[in-house]
Amino acid sequence: MGQLRRQQQQLLTQELTISQILRFYGKQFTQIIGRYTDGRNGRCAMGVIMEYYGWNGKQNTNTTYLQAAYCALKKSGISDDIIFQMNDTGKTFDEIADFLDRYRNGLATNHSLSDKCSHILYDPGTES
Repeated sequence: MGQLRRQQQQLLTQELTISQILRFYGKQFTQIIGRYTDGRNGRCAMGVIMEYYGWNGKQNTNTTYLQAAYCALKKSGISDDIIFQMNDTGKTFDEIADFLDRYRNGLATNHSLSDKCSHILYDPGTES
């Protein structure tokens, strides 16, 4: 069995991180800005995350898929605003994933984002 096939099998048996979702599921779509889907094969980063949680790109986004995506982001300490900001300012799925990995590993700094975005990461210790 090839290396890629083994990686795919491993990914199917575990819940992916947000960065993994963007990297692997994002490859299936054309990246768009300003909305979750274009009704065809286009998705924004949040649309890709929702797809991972079962959304088919056509149903109303006020569903459990959107809630699941928001819960996964919150659990990871990531604000949906950072996903929207990075996507809609032209960052690719891979660039967003790279930033999230650096953030998770403590390497991301305010210099990694524009000043507009740096305040958007959750600090889980400050939530009530």
